Amino acid sequence: MSVKKLRDEAVSRALGNIRQIEEAMGVGYDSLKKIRSELNELASDQSLFPRAHFPVSDSGESVVYRLSEDDDHRFALYGSVGTSGKEVPPHNHTTWAVIVGVHGQEFNRFYERTDDRSVPGKAVLKETGDFVVTHGNGVVFMPDDIHSISTEDAESTLHLHMYGMALDHLHHRLVFDREAQSVSTMPIRNDIQDPLG
Repeated sequence: MSVKKLRDEAVSRALGNIRQIEEAMGVGYDSLKKIRSELNELASDQSLFPRAHFPVSDSGESVVYRLSEDDDHRFALYGSVGTSGKEVPPHNHTTWAVIVGVHGQEFNRFYERTDDRSVPGKAVLKETGDFVVTHGNGVVFMPDDIHSISTEDAESTLHLHMYGMALDHLHHRLVFDREAQSVSTMPIRNDIQDPLG
């Protein structure tokens, strides 16, 4: 059986369990931690996610690969490939999110918004912690939680990113500029690809 077939079957099993977790427990940190456990189990067999199936772009840029998405665009699972120097500024998701490691390290910083939100376009963030996502661990986010991402590995990284709603249907995400103390709507991700293999 091909690696793709094995991966697709493993993804389907994990997603079935994850749907049941959300249905039974709703959305909260406890249920997201159970979802993280399911995704870590999925990612435990790295041979299902060979780097050759998740290459960087021809220009060497990071790429997001769609692994699964329901017909109503819920329960969207992606393989997020990072290259050295990849930076995603502080942002929220407006849906729940879980990230676990497959290959390499993804550095996450966490933030709290401290302004009173009375001035449109202005925002002040305070860094509250950090965590390195790598194989065997992960992080969870409620819709309003804020984090940033960076990767510095010499070889491309791959992490599983799962969202309660597909990335290209999240129209109200916020992205923050700490230096400028500003906030704006995050552009929709419209360049999502399918894995090779």
